[in-house]
Amino acid sequence: MNNKSLWTLSLLVICCITIIWTVCKFAGIDLPDSVVRIMGILDLCAIPVLVYTTIKVKEQRRQ
Repeated sequence: MNNKSLWTLSLLVICCITIIWTVCKFAGIDLPDSVVRIMGILDLCAIPVLVYTTIKVKEQRRQ
């Protein structure tokens, strides 16, 4: 995978998790603890990938 596709994938993961959490919170739906923890781990893994690929894409554009 190149940097652009990793960037897109990590951004998509973060957006989906945020939307799920927000909709469930507003709808009053309680997610099981295991689901919340898995989504939190996925979120924590996707954030560094997003930061790394953002920096790499910006560097590639300069050259």
